[in-house]
Amino acid sequence: MPFKTIMLGLIVEDEAVPANVSEYALAFSSAERSHLACRILAPLVDLPTGRLLPLVKAMVDQVNDERSARAREIAGKLASSGALSGVGVDARVIEEPYAVARAELIDASRASDLVILPQSKGVLSFEAGLVEGVLFGSGRPVLVVPAEWERGRRLKHVVVAWDGGARSARAAGDALPLLAQAEEVEVVCVAEESKRSVPGVELAEHLARHCKKVRLTDLPIAHGDAGWTLRDHLDSVSADLLVMGAYAHARFMQFVFGGVTSQMLTCANLPVFYSY
Repeated sequence: MPFKTIMLGLIVEDEAVPANVSEYALAFSSAERSHLACRILAPLVDLPTGRLLPLVKAMVDQVNDERSARAREIAGKLASSGALSGVGVDARVIEEPYAVARAELIDASRASDLVILPQSKGVLSFEAGLVEGVLFGSGRPVLVVPAEWERGRRLKHVVVAWDGGARSARAAGDALPLLAQAEEVEVVCVAEESKRSVPGVELAEHLARHCKKVRLTDLPIAHGDAGWTLRDHLDSVSADLLVMGAYAHARFMQFVFGGVTSQMLTCANLPVFYSY
């Protein structure tokens, strides 16, 4: 299924919103000839007890006004950039308390084919909350882009993290339109073969019927950590995109792939396509 509606979620706080994520979303939408729906969250700061103190209220109002102005500026730039690149852009600003704004983004994401979000600055950051909420609450795949990513939307070498489970299978299926465009798709297995319900060779054979070039790589786990093993490999092959499944454990996020954990959310050096 082609990606015809892309949802871009951004959040405006006190730091500058990385332009690379917006540029990636625009380039992605242009390449897919899709509509880009953008929701820019400007979370309202609300200190109920501070309303009684004029100085505190003035400071809160100033923060909210500045966030609103930055969010509207970003919306305007996205609309202008979309017009120049031939991409239809629907940019809206959500000015609500964080929990309400997050819920609105999750609801809006359900009417899309793919959601693009910025990589979080830490597991307790607002961005991490957005990724967790959209990934586990929208029912749509999520593509997380690091702020430092400068290669744009490139599909020269795409890696599929495979453990033979249902989450990995869903991710590979959801990302199939992108895999079919890639110059090379590499199926990477870190989990022991005896623990895979579907061997990596079977997935590679399946993808070969859709993709230009497919190869299979079995990686021995280094330092007892499958996550770092995978990350080191991604760096060594200069991958442009990682496709992998995800699952929630307790109240924090962990990603399914042997020992791969939530470190991928904050430490991945490339865009990651997640499915749940």
